[in-house]
Amino acid sequence: MPIYGGKMRRNVYEMIYARLQEIGILDENGMMQADYLKFKSPGLMDLNVDKLTSDTIALAYNGKQNGDVMADPDVQVRINRPGKMAEALTFQNDYLGIFQQVYPEPGKYYPKLKKELNDFLNDWLRTMIEVQKYELVEEDPDE
Repeated sequence: MPIYGGKMRRNVYEMIYARLQEIGILDENGMMQADYLKFKSPGLMDLNVDKLTSDTIALAYNGKQNGDVMADPDVQVRINRPGKMAEALTFQNDYLGIFQQVYPEPGKYYPKLKKELNDFLNDWLRTMIEVQKYELVEEDPDE
């Protein structure tokens, strides 16, 4: 890992993982403490976070159109706990009719899309933390 000014520089996957911890989606062990989390910021759409599998989560802003829930966007993220990294797997925006998948089948991936989606996810999380000040409001809607 390159060193700049005496500090180790993190790659985008490590930064995403650290931001997921900073906002409170992942705990110190890289785990979600509930299957569903909701974050709010005044005047903005709620951020909904769902645990999909033991190592995959989804982050989404959801709107409604004609009674249907619409992803705006929805990003699925794989968590690599041992490596303290996370990466975007998919991007979906229902209003624009977009669904993008980094790994369309085993052994195949789109390098340009992988870079674009992870840069987007890193910037999106940074903005939620530093500018929009999202805060956890609900850990489990069934409790």
